[in-house]
Amino acid sequence: MKKYTAIADTSQRLVRLLAAELVPDVIRSADGIGLCSPQEHGDMSLGLFLYDIQECGELQQRGMVNTHRDRQAYPPLYLNLFYMITAYWGGDLKFRMVQEERILGGVAQVFHNHALIPVKEGPDNGGMALHVQMQRIPMQEKAQIWNFQGMSYQVSLFYKVSPVMIASGREREVFRVAEAEMGVWPMPEAPSGGPGKRR
Repeated sequence: MKKYTAIADTSQRLVRLLAAELVPDVIRSADGIGLCSPQEHGDMSLGLFLYDIQECGELQQRGMVNTHRDRQAYPPLYLNLFYMITAYWGGDLKFRMVQEERILGGVAQVFHNHALIPVKEGPDNGGMALHVQMQRIPMQEKAQIWNFQGMSYQVSLFYKVSPVMIASGREREVFRVAEAEMGVWPMPEAPSGGPGKRR
């Protein structure tokens, strides 16, 4: 993975996971699941909208990282990604709300069963698994996130995915100690007369 693609790779990993679990039982085609905003969801049946990115402060490294014998990398950046997930049903209006609720239920089930995405299943993330956690957000805050002109709020799911690592890409050369000289200093001479003699 290139050093700056961690955010996009994580989003695509979530899309692939949902497609693998929901198609075709809940959603007809994998093409119906993708990244989009509610205002521009096109023909999507399920849209993931990355609405916020924050630094994951508790995991930030301060020191350099050894990459080779004579190279060190600057510490990586760790991020929390926040997604709003919305269902869109383009079929019969009579069944729209029921179908959208089925889709949201499927999403909740998938992320409940895959709350921890192992390294072998996710993007290169510095050896760390991705944690997927549903967010408890007040209704007022949800309405603020759903701030699209001319669109009334639609029930959605909110998740935090972390930690997402972005490598620095900067390195510096270090010089290791190649050889060292060791010597023995001579012991100081004892005073004349010796320590055990009295005057």
